[in-house]
Amino acid sequence: MKKLTYIATLAGSMLIATSCVDLNQEPQSFISEEEYISTINQESLESAVTALYNNLWHDNYGFNSRIQRIQVCADEITYRAAKPGNELAYYDQLSPNIGANTADFDTSWELFYFTIANANKLIHFAKAPADATEEEITKFNRALAEAYFLRGLSYFYLVRMYGNVPIVPENGNETIINCPLSTPEDVYTKMIVPSLEYAVTWLPETPRSGNSSTPTKWAAETCLADVYITMAGWPLKKEEYYAKAAEAAKDVLDNNQYHQQEVNYEDLWKEANKNNSEFMFCLHHSQANKVMASNYGKSYYPTDFYDKNKGKAPGGWADYYARKEAFENYPDDKRKDWNFMTEWYSTANNNQLTSWQDSPDGLPCISKYYNYNQGDPAASAQANGVTCIYRLADAKLLYAEASTRATGSVNTQAKDAVKSIQDRAGYAERDIQEVSGNETADEFLEIVSNERKYEFYAEMRRWFELVRTEQVSVKRAEAWNGSFFQTQSHYYFPIPSAQILLTGWTNNPGY
Repeated sequence: MKKLTYIATLAGSMLIATSCVDLNQEPQSFISEEEYISTINQESLESAVTALYNNLWHDNYGFNSRIQRIQVCADEITYRAAKPGNELAYYDQLSPNIGANTADFDTSWELFYFTIANANKLIHFAKAPADATEEEITKFNRALAEAYFLRGLSYFYLVRMYGNVPIVPENGNETIINCPLSTPEDVYTKMIVPSLEYAVTWLPETPRSGNSSTPTKWAAETCLADVYITMAGWPLKKEEYYAKAAEAAKDVLDNNQYHQQEVNYEDLWKEANKNNSEFMFCLHHSQANKVMASNYGKSYYPTDFYDKNKGKAPGGWADYYARKEAFENYPDDKRKDWNFMTEWYSTANNNQLTSWQDSPDGLPCISKYYNYNQGDPAASAQANGVTCIYRLADAKLLYAEASTRATGSVNTQAKDAVKSIQDRAGYAERDIQEVSGNETADEFLEIVSNERKYEFYAEMRRWFELVRTEQVSVKRAEAWNGSFFQTQSHYYFPIPSAQILLTGWTNNPGY
């Protein structure tokens, strides 16, 4: 009975992707969803594809909430230890708990497979009209390429988080519970890479939507470079993919139409500027319009926050803080000024200005997303802004790392790519690692990794980098020995318990 209920629920959810399409018919008919999709026109296809972004986002505590939470495993952000029973403590201890952290696994699994299932329907059933012109067919394929991109991206997150995952047949004849688990290598070679290659071939060079809410060819190719560099690292360790990653990233750098130097770092994270020229693909949030509102509201403010300008003490939830070491080791540049809040008016200190060292939790706050607030600071749980998945700096650092690992040497383009990021950051003091041109390959790779940590601070990337480079034990040495990841010799989260009960799959070791 449980299985039947689950199947019915899953089947119902599959309709989400076409919810934006006008299905009203006069007279009413019994046309199937598949038959309808096979006859949709360009406008309807674009509406259906647009709905896939809602699948990926999921809800207010969907993508950006769940992916941020697992980053507590890494060395950038941490949790509020004073919160009773804070389940983020398990991530901090590098020991995910299948019970306490189940909402993260249930939600992320669901949102990615909803996106995949609905993308599959469009990919398999949507056909350009028989009388379509060549131009119309091109537009049709470009819209369909967004479904391919989102399918590849969803599988990419799944395989990094869970390892062995099911490949759902494109024709929709089988539900996920009838599919066996596939190895990461099979998922990469059979689904992720082919999906992204199609996206690279057909996506336009400028976004359909006019902004980064829909991907371009360059976003797909940057994602493909990210996939290749991950395949070269843990767990596949197929080092021949470094060259492929470098080739893909280089094509982006040589031909893309994005512009980093025209945008100040801090302007990337301002609500008024979220349609800037550096973002390649983001989830766009709007609390005011009730469209994919983000979790960048109260989550990032301390509990003792006092809004002096409004004379209010809204207080935050303090879901995330900066790790003390991450803040102290961050270079004194423009990014640091923007990314961290180091003092605030505190209700714990008679509403007086208080430094982070003297605050109740004794940790710096993450201020990267504060300009996204809807209304007064910390007044709302939800906020606006973007969740950036890829931007131009990704392609630069992917190329710098991949090309160096592929050849064992540092080329000029790789140096220039990193230097351009450092120059924009505007280091106040030259007492940190900076590209000089005389680095060994290993020294340069350390610089690249550090720049990625600084540039993408709290952007939900760090954990995946530490895993593929097997640096968790180094960067989180204080928690490594005796941790779940150390004793089980893997970095995977548990497949949701409900999935295991329904399918009979074997969960990842230790769960």
